[in-house]
Amino acid sequence: FSRHGRGRGRARRPAMSAGTLAGVIPVVVVGTLTCVAARVARPTVQFGVRIPRERTAAPVIRRERRAYYRRTAAVCVGCTAIAVAVALAGYGSWWLLRSILLLELAADIGCFLVSRREIAAVKRDEKWFAGLRQTIVTDTSWRTDPPRFPVRWLIPALAVLAATAVIGALRYPGLPAQIVTGSGHRVPKSAASLLVLAGQLYYTTVCTGILVIIYHSRPEIEASDPVGSALRYRRFLAAFTRVVLAIAALTDTTFLLIALRDWQVYRLSGGDRALVGLPVLAGVLLLSAVAARTGQGGSRLNGNVRGLALARGTDRDDDRFWKGGLLYVNRDDPAIVVGSRFGAGWTANFGNPVAWVILAAMVAALAGLVVIGVAAGL
Repeated sequence: FSRHGRGRGRARRPAMSAGTLAGVIPVVVVGTLTCVAARVARPTVQFGVRIPRERTAAPVIRRERRAYYRRTAAVCVGCTAIAVAVALAGYGSWWLLRSILLLELAADIGCFLVSRREIAAVKRDEKWFAGLRQTIVTDTSWRTDPPRFPVRWLIPALAVLAATAVIGALRYPGLPAQIVTGSGHRVPKSAASLLVLAGQLYYTTVCTGILVIIYHSRPEIEASDPVGSALRYRRFLAAFTRVVLAIAALTDTTFLLIALRDWQVYRLSGGDRALVGLPVLAGVLLLSAVAARTGQGGSRLNGNVRGLALARGTDRDDDRFWKGGLLYVNRDDPAIVVGSRFGAGWTANFGNPVAWVILAAMVAALAGLVVIGVAAGL
């Protein structure tokens, strides 16, 4: 009797559900990407600090890079362990796992700022730019021979959008009035169908719009190697545009998989429900691989220019326009976006009012995606 009583009273260890697994994965991905982000930076921009080419091998830079890797790796491992423990303990609610992700981001930013402060202090004390000729270089061919936007790479995303609309139209008549989504919510079938298409359209439009703005922005050119850096930037821009449009297609595919599940085309249970997020994860990994190969602004690519000696000038010391090495604020610069100083990509010029309008539109689009997901029970 006592043996059976003990068996009935023993609590079962909760398994990690699809929702909690989906909450743990971003902690791992963000932690890993932040840890390796320093590797793709330009040699002349370390932790948001502009440095002369002659100082790229300074001891403080090597020391702070190693320290940054150790700190961010420890943050990633610690936050991942906490997230997994929380999920396995059955406390993996959405707000708790997202709080862990926010804490991880805050800790990683802190690691970045610590390394930036140390390098900036040595740069200031040793007067790295003293006696150097600071030069601003521009590429006039950017207007006479601008890079062409690869419109054909939009075809996969548009094809997924069209497939979603066609399948939805075919399945719609046979669906019940109320659809039970993967999270267990009941929503009208009209709302579930339209919201999925709206989510795809939101994401594809935002990605395309941002890329169009970037294509009309000035290139990042190094004063010491203007010809080679201009060519590398063109290759970098082409590679990143293709991968971002591929991510748009993969994200739209995730929306389609969610729709197919809700439209009862197939069924998934337990942890299998997290499989619908695999296309997005594949897109993140693809973007990471391209960033590691190209570097910021194409700094890791071969410029294919041989026999040209480096110029005597050095890039302008413009650290005063970069707040914390991450935010660019220059009211005298007409650029809407500029190359970021950490990781690979671009950032807005927060001194330009147009950038604020675009940022507001992006926030509105993101809010729309969140509303769509909540309303559809995703």
